[in-house]
Amino acid sequence: MGEEKKFGIPKPVSVGDTVDVLIEGQGGQGDGIAKIESFVVFVKGARRGERCSVKITDVKRTFATGEKVGPAREKETAAEMVEETEGEHDGPSG
Repeated sequence: MGEEKKFGIPKPVSVGDTVDVLIEGQGGQGDGIAKIESFVVFVKGARRGERCSVKITDVKRTFATGEKVGPAREKETAAEMVEETEGEHDGPSG
């Protein structure tokens, strides 16, 4: 995937992925803004502070867009979501 290397950073999401995120901000068009491994994801219909499940609909060089498909899994906290998306754990946690 040559396109992934244009900015030297592989993209953490692909079109069709469903990910749980915490909406950290609100964009000028009213979309929620989340980050996955520092990669910005604009989420239609999401509000700041909301935890939701998002289906990725488009991936560009520096950001992705997605649509809210429901609430995030309730058992996760925002910190767990960050840990899961950063992939810092090589084995079972505990």
